[in-house]
Amino acid sequence: MDFFEFIFAGVTALAIKVVPEIVSHAVGVIKRELNSIFPGISRTYSQARKTVDITAEELSDIDIEITRRGESIRQSENATDRQKIEELEITRQEIYKEYLAAQGESAQQEVNESPQKFQESKLELGYENKLLYHTGLITLGKKCPDCGRAMRLQHKSIDNPNYNDFFWQCVGYYEGNKCKTFPFKSNDLNLFHKKDIDEINMRNDDLNTIAKDEEKDIENKLNTQLGKVDNDILCPVHLVPMKHRKKYNSENLPYLDRHYLRCPNPKCSQTTKLKSYAQVAAYLRRKEGKGILE
Repeated sequence: MDFFEFIFAGVTALAIKVVPEIVSHAVGVIKRELNSIFPGISRTYSQARKTVDITAEELSDIDIEITRRGESIRQSENATDRQKIEELEITRQEIYKEYLAAQGESAQQEVNESPQKFQESKLELGYENKLLYHTGLITLGKKCPDCGRAMRLQHKSIDNPNYNDFFWQCVGYYEGNKCKTFPFKSNDLNLFHKKDIDEINMRNDDLNTIAKDEEKDIENKLNTQLGKVDNDILCPVHLVPMKHRKKYNSENLPYLDRHYLRCPNPKCSQTTKLKSYAQVAAYLRRKEGKGILE
């Protein structure tokens, strides 16, 4: 992945290193590099996406079974359940690898099948929504240098973060790993993404202004998704799709403090907050095919 800094799965966006060849032949170079990363792909984009959904459901089923057998052990220690849990943990990792491969293949095939739908843009000041749109997603190709696990893009808990407020965090952090965090560096990076996403083609301030006037309509859209899972955002601990929830008695809370995604495992408190209009737009586009301005 020398050419790509990282790949956001689920919405097919790629951070690419700025080199002269890309400027004049962006799509062709990107297609070539993707084909070298995922060689011999036979699945179409729709087939790869179906595999993402199937493996996400399998991961959920495995976690449910591990939880059930764990409860059985707590009630009465037995070798049968303990052995089965070990087998399920191995299976979980195998399916997770298949899930990640399908995410990568879907990104590759979407570019291969519809290159005219993509464009390259700079990460300029005032357009931080380009990153906010992708917060929480599976990130392909970005590995923790300390333990080798995946890293996720996060930002400080402030209303309007700039590029210096974003950082990379190892998913092992949520299991107690003491891996370092690393600052996000936007220098010498461009984002390769779909052309038709209004929420990242305008300035972040403009998006916030427009979205505030549309909050009632956005709220209605979000409410229709309550209780549903997002197959593109997995719990970093249990590797299961996060479920959309809403805080109780949230009517008096700030709008961007109401909705969040949470791990469905009853003993897990992992959450991904929907804390920016860009992030809400990305979530709705994944779920409904439309963002907040369509």
